Amino acid sequence: MARRLMRSQRPRPVRATAPLRRPPASSRSIRFRTARLIATLHRVSEVLETVVEADQAAWAALVALTAGEGLGFNRAFLLLLHGEELQGAFGVGPRSRDEAAALWAEIHQRDLRPLERLARPDPQVVEGERSRHAALLSRLSHEVANGCAGWRRAFVGRANHPNLCVRHWIAVLDSEALAVLPMMSSDGPWGVVIADNFVTRAPIFPATLEAAQTIVHALRAALERTRLLDSLHEEQHRLLAAEHATTLLETARTLAHDLKNPLALAGGLARELLGAPPPAGDALFKHLAIIAAAVQRAEERLAQLADGLASQVSKVSLSSLDVGQVVGRAAAAFQPLADSRGIRVLFYRPARELLAIAEPSLLERCVENLLGNGLEALRETRPPSPVIRVAVFSRGDEIHVEIADNGPPLPGVLRADPFSGALAGHRTGTGLGLVSVRRLVDAMGGRVEYDEMEPGWVRFTVYLRRSG
Repeated sequence: MARRLMRSQRPRPVRATAPLRRPPASSRSIRFRTARLIATLHRVSEVLETVVEADQAAWAALVALTAGEGLGFNRAFLLLLHGEELQGAFGVGPRSRDEAAALWAEIHQRDLRPLERLARPDPQVVEGERSRHAALLSRLSHEVANGCAGWRRAFVGRANHPNLCVRHWIAVLDSEALAVLPMMSSDGPWGVVIADNFVTRAPIFPATLEAAQTIVHALRAALERTRLLDSLHEEQHRLLAAEHATTLLETARTLAHDLKNPLALAGGLARELLGAPPPAGDALFKHLAIIAAAVQRAEERLAQLADGLASQVSKVSLSSLDVGQVVGRAAAAFQPLADSRGIRVLFYRPARELLAIAEPSLLERCVENLLGNGLEALRETRPPSPVIRVAVFSRGDEIHVEIADNGPPLPGVLRADPFSGALAGHRTGTGLGLVSVRRLVDAMGGRVEYDEMEPGWVRFTVYLRRSG
């Protein structure tokens, strides 16, 4: 029994097991490269779904192809089909090996991450890249021949490729291997993106080629959308020009009608004075006063109508602009005057770029008028804590610009129609400032409204059409 217990207490032998093995380095690098490709595709697709300008779309796609944290090509170029020619449109990357060494050293030293700036690139950098590659893009342009631009799938081309365009691009770029990424739609070819590794001579893996083709497909869709937006903007400008011509005609008719009565009165009395002995004393002064008042009315109406014409003419130059930037600039200009009067100006800047169809100087004049009115009202009434709130935000298809203050409401004479031009007392002087605001907003195809829905506050809201 004791022996049995002693045997049972002996340690049991441990069965040897195979040690855990780490996957080979090649497998880890493949997984890392795949994860990087997926992250790049996700990032660039988000950007290309929202861009509204062709340059921004081209920049985003080519940077994703060439960035170190992206697909890692040394350089990439976009060629678009125009008639019977593939024309160089945009390029990203170094032009020579020396330039590549300097560029990559700067990126490493400054720890730059191009993919983080895809959504909001610096316009000067984009334009600089276009100018820097202008000569090379011109040399890459080539007539469509022997199936150029008709490819359906991406491929790697070399110096012995049967296609004339591919051989031409390899010769111009002095490249050993070239990734050719066609841009096709259901209607036919749009162009092609070409990319290479002329410095590193890194191989082009099949997975990288497929990811690059996916980016190019997204680029083609973005370019198609920007072309559609451009055509819509052109149509809007054409319609605005037609509206402008109609407005000019209606304004001319109004001008003729409004000037007819006062001028007829002044002219009739003047002819009476010339054709008869001058009346004596008070009668002469009465006639002259009537003539002077009639001429003055004519001058005022002419000035108002001319101002209306000028605002309508401005319609022709409408464009897409960042409303927050324009409004913020106008609010900043009034800040020193507000500070000197003890009035706070709170500007709620939008978190992102809000684009509207407008004209910068017209929008600035609207904001200046409304801010000036608010400052005057607060200066004269002196509430305990005078504040002007300025906010820019989007809602539906419109961009809203709100300017509110905690001063007195509009006088009763203006509440029914704040923009009628009636005398408004201390808040808006003669009321012509609000008339000007409405004319300027009308000229931009928007509208302006007044409300007192928030107790203790008066608010003017300018509604502009969203761009894109």
